Amino acid sequence: MSVHDLTEVHLGRQQIALLTMIGTQQTQDPDGQWPMWDWVEHRAKSYGMEDPRGVLKSLPRIGASGSVGLSYGFTMSVPQILREDTRIKLTVAAAWALNEPRYFLGEPFLRVLHHMIELWRSAPRLPNKVTEVSLTSEDLKRALPQMDSRMIRMVPDAFFNEPFMAGSYGKAADGSWSMDVPREVMLYEQATDMRGYVSETCRQVHRVLQEANRAFTGGEPAPVTSLDKVLHLSASRRALLVWLWHQKQQQGPGDPMPNVKGVLSDDSLSVDQGVRFTEAEIDRASAHLEQNGLIKGAGAIDQMAGPVFAEITPQGEDCVENYNGDTSAYIRRKDSGPVTFHITNNSGNIAANSTGFTQNAVTQGGFDPAQILAAASLVQQLAPALTPDADEQQGLLAQVSDLEEAARSSEPEPGVVRRIAGGLMSTIRGLAHSPDVQRLALEAVEQGIQSL
Repeated sequence: MSVHDLTEVHLGRQQIALLTMIGTQQTQDPDGQWPMWDWVEHRAKSYGMEDPRGVLKSLPRIGASGSVGLSYGFTMSVPQILREDTRIKLTVAAAWALNEPRYFLGEPFLRVLHHMIELWRSAPRLPNKVTEVSLTSEDLKRALPQMDSRMIRMVPDAFFNEPFMAGSYGKAADGSWSMDVPREVMLYEQATDMRGYVSETCRQVHRVLQEANRAFTGGEPAPVTSLDKVLHLSASRRALLVWLWHQKQQQGPGDPMPNVKGVLSDDSLSVDQGVRFTEAEIDRASAHLEQNGLIKGAGAIDQMAGPVFAEITPQGEDCVENYNGDTSAYIRRKDSGPVTFHITNNSGNIAANSTGFTQNAVTQGGFDPAQILAAASLVQQLAPALTPDADEQQGLLAQVSDLEEAARSSEPEPGVVRRIAGGLMSTIRGLAHSPDVQRLALEAVEQGIQSL
């Protein structure tokens, strides 16, 4: 679910429980490792959570709605296909929202961030050299002697999980490290607390995406034809359900059911992707919600698909409070019907809708080519914004084509894909026409090859 600012989000009980469970496990791990999805799903179900996957994917994010592209949420971007060994990592946004992660992740992160800001403020500037700032674990121990040594070991990973904080770093076997301090820490000079940091990160994500959009459209607003109709449909359903939830909180006993068209008067809910919902879209949303038991209507009127007057049901309240109004995730949580797989070129064993089994599988690729193809498509679109030089664009697009060809192979080789992607990233780093668009392109490729 996409939102504007993560600090304004009200997390549901199950979302809080899932994030807290992940954060608590990370604090207990001797090496500070984030838990794998296999453990997270099993533990959540043992606590009575019916659909941990649905809860995880219902967590709000800002920015790109898919697994490729710049975005920010309470966890790092989760791939569309969750593998058992995928590590579920919390961000500082989760530390702001929850009590325990606030202590072990958020507060130490903020102290280190402001130390980095001081390093940049005091860094000498030379007329013939670009300023660079680095930090080592030993330097940080001397600067912040009260900080726990375990926290210090985790610093590079914690910063790498944040959109604008990722710099190159190296770790030694003894846990010591050295890292480049990104110039972007200066964006947070006024962020004196975690809420300020998270809000500023959300603002910067929006800014970068808006700049990329202006580069695509030549400075003009994106045309209405760019509307993602699937997301718009889903957003209309959520908007109406959340609006009816708020109406119920304000209603007294015996009050009449509200008119569903009232949601169109709420500017905070009635606009998606810059486009206001129509009465017809709200009517269809009303019909969908009633069909799935999330709202109860007073009867339909001629030529209307759904009820005009309606109220939220207990199931609808559960969807809003525990799934942030993500109706698709809520409905899928109970989907235990038959599943049909169409599988080609499989060399492992497949089990579906089964319990009490051990599955041993060897997959050919071990990664999702769709993510890599999505990243390649985004870089292809960004090419004019990355460089105005026609020759440079041609060379970049040739590398993108090579990456697409490798990912589309009938038996894609991860090593080949990673090598081509590495070369593409090196080329992007050399195109400094628009640093923010450059960062967006690099982020897309990094996420695309994350599972290799």
